Amino acid sequence: MSDRILRGALGALLSIGIFAACSEQVTGSLGCPTLCVDASAALRDTVLLGAVSVDSTFVGFPRIGETRDLTLLTQGDTADVRLGVHYDTLPSGYRITGALTDSLIRRVDSATMIFVIDTLGTKPTVPLTIDAFDIDTTVTDTLTSTITPLFRAGRLLGSRTFAAGDFASDTVRLTLSNAALLSKIRDTTRLRIGLQVRGTGTGAARLRILGNAFPPRIRFRISADTTVHPDTIFPASSTPKGDLYQQDAFRFFSVVVKGRLPQPANDRLVVGGLSGARTYLRFDIPPAVLDSVTVIRASLLLTQLKGRSTAATSDSVSIYTQPVLSAPAFSDLFTASTFLGAPGAFGVDSVRFAARDSGARSIELVNLFRFWRAAGLERTTRAIVLRTPLEGNIPGEVDFVSSRGPAALRPRLRITYVPRRGFGIP
Repeated sequence: MSDRILRGALGALLSIGIFAACSEQVTGSLGCPTLCVDASAALRDTVLLGAVSVDSTFVGFPRIGETRDLTLLTQGDTADVRLGVHYDTLPSGYRITGALTDSLIRRVDSATMIFVIDTLGTKPTVPLTIDAFDIDTTVTDTLTSTITPLFRAGRLLGSRTFAAGDFASDTVRLTLSNAALLSKIRDTTRLRIGLQVRGTGTGAARLRILGNAFPPRIRFRISADTTVHPDTIFPASSTPKGDLYQQDAFRFFSVVVKGRLPQPANDRLVVGGLSGARTYLRFDIPPAVLDSVTVIRASLLLTQLKGRSTAATSDSVSIYTQPVLSAPAFSDLFTASTFLGAPGAFGVDSVRFAARDSGARSIELVNLFRFWRAAGLERTTRAIVLRTPLEGNIPGEVDFVSSRGPAALRPRLRITYVPRRGFGIP
């Protein structure tokens, strides 16, 4: 059925509802204000098959440098995420209190890498091993294919197995090779560390590092004199040359070795996964829906498909529904999908779906309908983005049929409404 026919039918239903409102009583309290003609209200329900006018999936979120809260992950052959940290500015000397000149660093002791982990969302319950490798190279060092082979035994800088109880505190300390750090300082070269996590045997392992508030740092002693304070090295990158934004981004970054899936086919919408997928949906809502009725309930109806990813299929994935705040005239959908209202700010709750499930799903949008009506068509885009709060950091993804899939399974809007009532003296 075409959109024109659907809109005409909806208009007819609305007209009938206005005249027949008094004949259909609503159980409950949908009564009108004091000055309403009467206290009855008529409920109408309809499904708008063509209301989703545009839908598309974009991958690659978060873009590199947008966050430094990153996840170490190992899950057999399905997922492997490692982290890189650049320390391209190393100290060469120190000054003793009262001295007029600096002394060269000739000693490194107690070298330790320190970082803070998320103990709420991904607190380990089994022993984990964290390995640190030297990933410095003279070839292009921003490519996964270049970095991955550097995670090998001959480049090991430090390793420690942590018991589950060791993660009671959110601060993790990993001992590094004193000789390797001293060699880097003495030769005035860069220190670039790759982190990898391993579970017991072939078991899965996950550890989320909170680098936004506490960038991973290295602390070491430079003198046997206890009055000389330990030195601390913070992440800094000198590459790619000439690009300050990318240099900042590559101070601390993810290296996705396995599990990042490509752009999905056009008949599928994807949210989540290591590819960092988010879905954009724009609505073409008949004016009568927003201007002539009071919407009581509005549900986005979706058909979930079994996820493409075989990783973490039993995990449930949280999905945020966020309104697009770009101007209606803005035509770049990818960029538009980055101008979003805060999660929950418009009264739309997050939902959770299991990646392995399939079938009919719904997301409630009634509060967004009210916002769109108040803002007006000229000032807001009637569009939403579905995304996960941990984009690019969880292996599970949720898949849906798109508007180019089978007609019976495409996204739809279902609304329950009452005709807007007039006011007068009873």
